[in-house]
This record gives sequence, C-alpha cells and structure tokens, in this order.
Amino acid sequence: MLRYLRTVKSLRLWVPEHLRLCVGQVLNVDRNRSLGFSDDVHLSEAVAWLQRAQDSTGDGGVSGRFQLSRGWTSSYPETTGYIIPTWLKLSEIREDNHFIDRAEKCVRFLLSTQLKSGAFPAGEIAENRTEPSPFNSAQIIHGLIAWHRFSGEQRVLDSANQAADWLIRVQDPDGAFRKHSYRGVPASYAAHASCWLAELGSYTGEERYLRAATRHLDWVLKHFIDEGAWFDLCGFDVDEHKESLATAHTIAYTIFGVLYMSQLLGREDGIQAAKRAACAALRCAELQGGVPGVMNSKWRPAANYACLTGNAQLALIWFRLFEIEGDLRYVNAALNAIDGVKRAQVMHLKHPGLRGGIPGSAPIWGDYMHCALPNWAAKFYIDALVMKKEVMNSLDASDKSALTSDADSEFTSHLTNSAQHAAAQHFQIHDELRAKLNLPLRIA
Repeated sequence: MLRYLRTVKSLRLWVPEHLRLCVGQVLNVDRNRSLGFSDDVHLSEAVAWLQRAQDSTGDGGVSGRFQLSRGWTSSYPETTGYIIPTWLKLSEIREDNHFIDRAEKCVRFLLSTQLKSGAFPAGEIAENRTEPSPFNSAQIIHGLIAWHRFSGEQRVLDSANQAADWLIRVQDPDGAFRKHSYRGVPASYAAHASCWLAELGSYTGEERYLRAATRHLDWVLKHFIDEGAWFDLCGFDVDEHKESLATAHTIAYTIFGVLYMSQLLGREDGIQAAKRAACAALRCAELQGGVPGVMNSKWRPAANYACLTGNAQLALIWFRLFEIEGDLRYVNAALNAIDGVKRAQVMHLKHPGLRGGIPGSAPIWGDYMHCALPNWAAKFYIDALVMKKEVMNSLDASDKSALTSDADSEFTSHLTNSAQHAAAQHFQIHDELRAKLNLPLRIA
C-alpha cells in the first residue's frame, strides 16, 4: 500500500497531462502505431525533446531526466559526454550546424566540471561536484574523442588523456574498477567504460590505455558463465549480483562494451562471448514477444516492465552484429526492439518535458527510472533510429535468402526444449523487413 501511495505521489496524477500519459499507457498502448507515425517523425520528436533537455539547464550540459515529481533535473556530466557523438551524427545526416553548436556546449560544460585529478564527477551536477567516478569519466572520454576527431582541439584531447590517466591510477591490479565505483560494487558492465579506454588507446596510439583496457577485459571475461552465455556481476548492486539479475540497460552496456573493446584489441574470445550473450538476449526477446526489463542468468524475465533504454541499446548491438555477420535475424530482433520504444514514446502530449521523450520504463511507473524520462533513453533511441535507416538502406533483394524456410529451420535448431520449439513455430519476420526483401506476408 505504501509503495502504491509513493507511486501516485511520484506520478502527480492531479496534473492533467500526467494523467493522460498514464491512462494512455494502460488503455491505448498502440496509439502511436495506429496513428502511423513514420520513423522520421519519431526521430524528430526525440531530437526536439533532447534539445529541450539541454536548453533547460542553462549551463550547456544536458538535464539528466524529466521527473514527473519535480520536472527537469540538473546537468548530468556522464550522459552529456556520450550525447556529443549523437549531436555530431545529427549534424552530419541533417546537414545542420546547429547540432555542432550543441555538441560544443556539451564540451565546454564538461571541461568546466573536470576535477584536478583528471576525473569527472559522479551523478548530476546539482548533487555532486567533487566525488569522482571511473565509469562516468570513461563515458565522457568517448564524447571528448568524438569532439577532437571532429574539431582537432588539443585541449579536449588533453582532457581525455588526463581522465584516462586517472582511470589507470585507480584500476586494481586484477583489472577491476573498485575504487569510487557506483554503490561501491565492481561490475562487469564497466566494460562500457574500459571500451572507451581502448578507443582512446587506438585513437592516440598510447599503449598504456590499451593495456589497461586489456586488463579489464580479462577481468570481465573471468565472469562470463559459458553454460548460459551470461556475464555475471552485470547488475547495478550486490543484491542483483547475488540473484544473478540485471536490467536490459546494464546487460546491453556489458555486451556492447565487451564486443567493441574486443574488436579494438583483436580479442576473438571477447567477440565470441559478446556474440553469444547477444544471441541469448535475442532468443529471450523472441520467446517473450519483447525485451524484458530485467533478466536473470537463465535469460528469463524477472520484471513485468520494459527497460526502454535497454531496448534501444540491444537494437544497436544487433545491428552491429548484422554488419559483422550479415545474419538478418539480428535485424529482425533490432526492429522489434525499436518498435517497443516507439510504442512508449510520448507523442500525444504538448508538455515540453514529456512530448517526444522516452520513459525509463514501460509503463512509466516501472522500477527503472521510476516515473521519469532519462536523457540517455532518448540518446540511445535516436542512435538506434539513425542506425536502422542506415542498415535498412543497405539491404537489397539479394538478402532474401537469409530468411527463407531453410533459415527458419536453422533458427529452430538453436532452441533446445519443447516449449522453445513451440515458440519458434510462431516466429514472425518484421513487416518492414518483409517489405524490404519483397517477402510474402506469411511464411508457410
């Protein structure tokens, strides 16, 4: 009862647009699809929301989230950092220098927050300006690399190097990052931090960054459970680690980090581990009819909500694996995952903190980013929609052979028990993929 009352208070249902949002998530969940919004419209609304998130702060950073309980929060250095590549990509595909200006504002904000140690602070700027974070610092390195690659500004590369040097100083001998870690727990999802160390090492030729990334990759792979293709310790805290649970968000962080880092380091063992985990997540999504918000080490749902950030992140991973292997099953899964986000995107309200935004959970009162719309959900969604367009444009009729009945037979061969085999009989190819490949409406 107390939890229910807290949720009602967080939702602020006495605000008319909040009430309309919540009612729509129960009674009209397919509104967006029925209205036929194109991907371009979905993308434009998400971009506009992310612009408003940046404009709300006044300091160049991007607001961490819009909370139904209190509105826009303060700038979040970590996610401001990895939004920089998103702004630069938008400037390229839309041929609009306005997005370059936005990226530069992010950079100036970040440089103003860097600590003397070289680290960047944890959390949002209104909550903390002094406590460093290894994970957040590494995410910011990714954005600084993107800006230096674009602008050649030496000061920005120097800042990235200072952050990386600090990361090496606080890394433990076994490769883990324990000091200053989120909730004091070392986690395998920090692969999404060390991969940016590898990126910086590859970009600058600095071997010490590559060696540090290698040490962390070795540590993460020691926690890969071969039997279930599960990265142990990929959850947020000790409780999740004990129960072998994780949100789709941190699962995707782990898989992407291991995959990208392994590609940069030439580590086939890491590539194969990431691929196996990605395929396990894919099978879970197919069998469940969507990506569960929380999964356990047996790749079974452990929550009754979707983590929309994880949907978008997994779509990006599956698109990346398609580019590596050419298997259209990855594209099919990615399209379905993106549909889950499109379905939940707020498109029918005028409130500037809501319209175009992506809730943390679907429904919005789910546990992940409870009653809030985080900026990173919009960022990964934008990235996924952009990559979707690139991948779909790359397809032609010759790809049709990858989803014939023979491929369906191969698909079912991956499934091991009778329940999974039964589910495989209902495997459906996404309508957009059918149309792109000139396939019939149904496969017999």
